[in-house]
Amino acid sequence: MAEKTVKDTGEFGCIRKITHGFINRPEWVKLGSGDDCAVYTVPDGMDELISTDTMVEGIHFTAETMGPCDVGFKLCTSNFSDVAAMGGRPCGFVISAGLPENLPLAWLEACYDGIREACRRYGVNLLGGDITGSPGGIILTGTVTGMVPADTAVKRSGARAGDLVCVTGHPGDSGAGLEVIFRKEERKFPRLAEKHRRPKPNPELAWKLRELGASAMDDISDGLSSELNEISHASHVNIVVDGEKIPVSEETIRFSQLIHQDILHFPLTGGEDYELVFTIPRSAAHRLQTFPEVHIIGYVEEGNGVVQLKQMDTMHILKPEGYHHFEK
Repeated sequence: MAEKTVKDTGEFGCIRKITHGFINRPEWVKLGSGDDCAVYTVPDGMDELISTDTMVEGIHFTAETMGPCDVGFKLCTSNFSDVAAMGGRPCGFVISAGLPENLPLAWLEACYDGIREACRRYGVNLLGGDITGSPGGIILTGTVTGMVPADTAVKRSGARAGDLVCVTGHPGDSGAGLEVIFRKEERKFPRLAEKHRRPKPNPELAWKLRELGASAMDDISDGLSSELNEISHASHVNIVVDGEKIPVSEETIRFSQLIHQDILHFPLTGGEDYELVFTIPRSAAHRLQTFPEVHIIGYVEEGNGVVQLKQMDTMHILKPEGYHHFEK
């Protein structure tokens, strides 16, 4: 018997199949999915945040690199990470899905299993969305709403001379994980493959870093070199980074050595880690000691938007070398 597709099920049949387990924080919802709009609220004294991100089959994922549950999970976390980068918390999510008519219904249901899993993990309400046909591959667009205490959102433009530059976690693991998948080395490096398929941003840590006084912040979606340049350009300052202080996981080091790649290649150019890179006044450095996942990698100085990388007592300009759409 042929596998049932989304065409067999129809638009409204698909919606009925996936519409359950959407609300995780009911105190923020006045009206959920089912009407033309959802109605949500945020507590008094909060500014609202909104961001959107798209995943396109063949660009962000393929059947080889990610299963449908992973795709749904990552669609959420890539959006939630944008809210974290502002020092906020994600609270609501809507999805627009463009689906080819021959897509198995089971794929769509598994994708929404991953979406529900991510929303439960981060306490986010799934407020609805839209399903339409796609003449090509799968196109998924998520839009997230979030909240942050009024007038405290952390921007890219807040870095000042004298600030320290910090990152969280181990940038590069996701990029290395994608290469692990391509090279079919998952048995040797399963954690790296998992980091690519299931990146986990940390909004709670971002919230605390904002409270500590983070002056500028960005999430590492396109590679550390790109994010550092975004902060330096937006803040009109120079950034100096010590290559030896960039935290690289043991697995990424071993994999880089196996394929004869420079150790800093994946941290600087491999995106979709959704770790944080931020600046903070030097006077707050002692307060970072309670966060073992935070690493100080450099400092900010007066300038006009240049990032420099120090390696072996030599300094060179670090250009944005992560992934960019419409470029080969």
